[in-house]
Amino acid sequence: MADEIASELLNNGFEEIDRVARMGESYMRSLAEAAYRGDAVETLVHLKQVRSCAVHMIKTYKDWVDDQGVAEGAGPSHAHRADQRSGDVVA
Repeated sequence: MADEIASELLNNGFEEIDRVARMGESYMRSLAEAAYRGDAVETLVHLKQVRSCAVHMIKTYKDWVDDQGVAEGAGPSHAHRADQRSGDVVA
């Protein structure tokens, strides 16, 4: 039963992030169009919408991880090299 509940919450978390990401995608297109037109007011409006979507998705993810321990022990499936972790570019 607990595994079923955890699975449902995991799916709900993904669904919420997907829903908001799709809204953000629409706002991002509108942002690009406003910036292309040079419309400062519309650009700011869409920047705020995109930011709100990003903040909501991050909050959803963090709440979901805290509630379910989804990311405990989870890491990348491969080891990162030290130069990749530091942000250095490898030629």
